[in-house]
Amino acid sequence: MSTAPLSERLQAAERLAETRRIRQSLAMAKAAEWLQRMFPEHVRRPFAPHQAEVLDWGQEIDLDTTPRPFVGIWARGGGKSTIVELTVAKLGLQDKRKYCLYISATQAQADAHVLAIAGLFESESVDRHYPGHAERWVGKHGNIRGWRRNRIRTKGGFTVDALGLDTAARGAKIDADRPDLIILDDVDSETDTPRTTQRKVDLITRSILPAGTANCAVIGIQNLVHAGGVFAQLADGRADFLATRIVSGPIPAVYNLRTVRRLDEDTQRYRDFVVGGEPSWPGGQSLEDCQRVIDRIGLSAFLTECQHEVHERVGALWNRRMIVCGRVAEPPRNDDGTLNLRRIGIGIDPSGGKSEVGIVAAGIRGDKAYVLRDATVPGALGPRAWATAAVGLYHELKADFIAVERNYGGAMCEHTIRTVDPRVRIIEVTASRGKLVRAEPIASLYGTDDLGYVDSCVHHVGTFAELESELCSWVPGDPSPNRLDALVWVLTELMTGARRVDPDSLRIVTGGPRPLYRELRGFCPENWRDFMRGY
Repeated sequence: MSTAPLSERLQAAERLAETRRIRQSLAMAKAAEWLQRMFPEHVRRPFAPHQAEVLDWGQEIDLDTTPRPFVGIWARGGGKSTIVELTVAKLGLQDKRKYCLYISATQAQADAHVLAIAGLFESESVDRHYPGHAERWVGKHGNIRGWRRNRIRTKGGFTVDALGLDTAARGAKIDADRPDLIILDDVDSETDTPRTTQRKVDLITRSILPAGTANCAVIGIQNLVHAGGVFAQLADGRADFLATRIVSGPIPAVYNLRTVRRLDEDTQRYRDFVVGGEPSWPGGQSLEDCQRVIDRIGLSAFLTECQHEVHERVGALWNRRMIVCGRVAEPPRNDDGTLNLRRIGIGIDPSGGKSEVGIVAAGIRGDKAYVLRDATVPGALGPRAWATAAVGLYHELKADFIAVERNYGGAMCEHTIRTVDPRVRIIEVTASRGKLVRAEPIASLYGTDDLGYVDSCVHHVGTFAELESELCSWVPGDPSPNRLDALVWVLTELMTGARRVDPDSLRIVTGGPRPLYRELRGFCPENWRDFMRGY
């Protein structure tokens, strides 16, 4: 019998009764309300309708039910991983699931998610309302076996293991247990080749999913990364696994997004501005939030990461993956910060009645070309404006030449440029054959899919939203857009111009001991042949 004073015992009994009332109230609460009451520091904004879908899905789960798999394809920055981590915590705390396997593309990613879940279990509210799960599991000999980087295991009997696809082993399990909850979170990578994606599908379908219990609940969550990824296949029906899945999405950050590129009066640079659309999560990812993201990562990356625009046109010479794999943050530089490039050029394609004049700058070092700037301007501004922009970029980058197409407007371009600065060196590029023949050799320099584009000879320095969209959407036979043509002119001159070789001589050669490689007949840029020998 307790020797504590009667008043203290009465207070303890009141606290226990209050805890029971709160816990009973929590058990009856809807998922959103439960999370807001349990983790108010993590749930500060109202849920979006698509986020409520997974919460309602989790609300219907009991220990003995077999739910349909839930696949959410939501925008990056839309709280997708946080919602799933909260759902895992809820299912574990309410004893609706016992063992969760949290899968990501890499072990480091999976570990980070499990650490986030551990932080939820260490909160004061869990200690107050679910004390059994607030304590770490202790073995029969007193050894503490819970809370490490890749695992949490509570005294109440809930376990979460982190597993990266890069380290996954067949039939992963803890002791005699098999997971009754499997999370697939960010399993696709933008650099995955078709072969890599197929290996991931094989691992998921032949090792990870079979490791689950008969009533295992499965959640998949990610933004679309590329058209051939695991989640793209789940979204469009190509995937034959998780056949009874509920698919939420793809949900973009902004429905009916409208942007315009115009001059920013503060910076005197062209920027992409959001001018319309409806955010899918107004409380957490508003149009203003999206504008800040676009300013930070660029429109092209935003369209891919947040709008799921990853499907290139069939027959396009370029695709987003080849551009992403070759992207670099900075060009080669000298110790004093100046560009360490052998030649720098500016390509111009006049509007010819189109809406814009393409102006693209690039440089070359060894056998690598670097796309430095897209300074395209509206054609409506007139010849003087685009010539001034091109000449200004020429001097800013200390370029060696400006390349224009001789066949279509070359004389006009040269005259217009020389009215701005007669000292500029102008090179006329001859297009003796069709646009396909001109563009295909340049596209081939971006690398080959079979090799994961590690053989890329063209690197975009940063993100060029409109240029990259034009590259990935142009199919031979269409009218070629101005940015694409300007890029082709400058790269043609940089890669083949030192010996005035016809760009048609750049060809793809198949066969031999290597699966695919390039050969330049008549001339190879500096170090090209050494590169090919090593390849």
